[in-house]
Amino acid sequence: MGKALKAGHFLKGIFIAFILFSVIMPSKHASAAELTAHQDFSNKLSVELTNYIKKSGGTVTLQYQDLVTGEVFQMKGKTSGRAASTIKLPLALYIMEQASQGKINLNQKLKYKSYHYYGGSGVIQKQKVGTYYTIRDLVKKAMIYSDNIAFIMLKERVGQGNFIKYMKSVGGQYAYPNGRNLTSANDLTIYAKRLYQFSEKSPLGKELVGYLKQTVYNTTIPRGIKGVAVAHKVGMIPNERIYNDAAIVYDKTPFVLAIMTKGISYEKSQMVIADLAAIVNKNHKAKASAKYFKSKADVTIYQSMSKTATIGTLTKYQILYIISNQGTWYGIKFGKGTGYIEKKSVIVLIKQAQSGWVTNQPKTGMIKMREKAPIVDKSTAGKVIGYINKYQEYYFFKKEKDYYVVDIGGRVGYVASKYITALSVGK
Repeated sequence: MGKALKAGHFLKGIFIAFILFSVIMPSKHASAAELTAHQDFSNKLSVELTNYIKKSGGTVTLQYQDLVTGEVFQMKGKTSGRAASTIKLPLALYIMEQASQGKINLNQKLKYKSYHYYGGSGVIQKQKVGTYYTIRDLVKKAMIYSDNIAFIMLKERVGQGNFIKYMKSVGGQYAYPNGRNLTSANDLTIYAKRLYQFSEKSPLGKELVGYLKQTVYNTTIPRGIKGVAVAHKVGMIPNERIYNDAAIVYDKTPFVLAIMTKGISYEKSQMVIADLAAIVNKNHKAKASAKYFKSKADVTIYQSMSKTATIGTLTKYQILYIISNQGTWYGIKFGKGTGYIEKKSVIVLIKQAQSGWVTNQPKTGMIKMREKAPIVDKSTAGKVIGYINKYQEYYFFKKEKDYYVVDIGGRVGYVASKYITALSVGK
């Protein structure tokens, strides 16, 4: 029995060691000298937020998502809490989507009846019972003034059952469970992201974003992120010390952010949300300023961000230097100037261990490809970094034996002369 027990402990130890080894060891394509921008962002953000929340007290849940890369950071993001007026965001989104599909007429008028009355936030409560409002006006009031009566009238119009089905269909986990108005930071970022995507393709989506940019409640996320447009929906229950905010932040690299607080006074919770948003934004900007990327797979290089012409290809797991960062695109040195690569195709790096970088080499001339030409990292038995498309022209800065030496994304590359159809020097 004793030997069997010892053997069991021994095997258990091996198993635990194996699990730890599996978790700690990087993937076969990772390098110990590399640090992705998202890893750096997550590590630093986690420490800063944790330290702040310890001092502020209360309960905080938070979720962030980069709208270009899709990368997510969360702190108890799927933990449920009282939604308060943030529930108005998915309802307005549902209605505008229905309107865009011709299923709802935004000019339809709904009558304010006595049983719609509800105190708290909003402006309709000051108006006469019997007043008619268009659905568009009710959506506007629900977003700008967080009007409770407008919300009740709109929910009655579409039906709570249909609204619940909608929230579940788009990924919401908490859709009036047992009749309770609950949500999570994760659910709120789902709705905010969906609104962002809807606004990119529909005028009604843009209209809804416009209302959220005009809200009268701006003491939370917008206060912490100044100088950038923020479309957001707050929700608060002051006497229960609950304050939430969900936002689309229109940074150069846009992101969504949802913060839910509980157990913090009404006044202090607004400051806490603003401070947390500022911490997230600071780290988001640091992440977006990274100077290197690694390709996830073979990646197309475009002549412009309009994707009208392809000029080459970057092979898998190549590390290059970023010379421009615009919206969903990175620019790299390629051809006669800049080549463009979609951000979703690469992993951004804060630290990298790549060698063979170009150092201030003057252009000597230009070569033109007779066919699709590989760019290798060495003139002898080199690995392919990428390809230049047929008939593309490319600056070179010197010739070594049968190779022209070029700059591909800040790295030294070699193109064999057998692929060249024309050469011009001194351009």
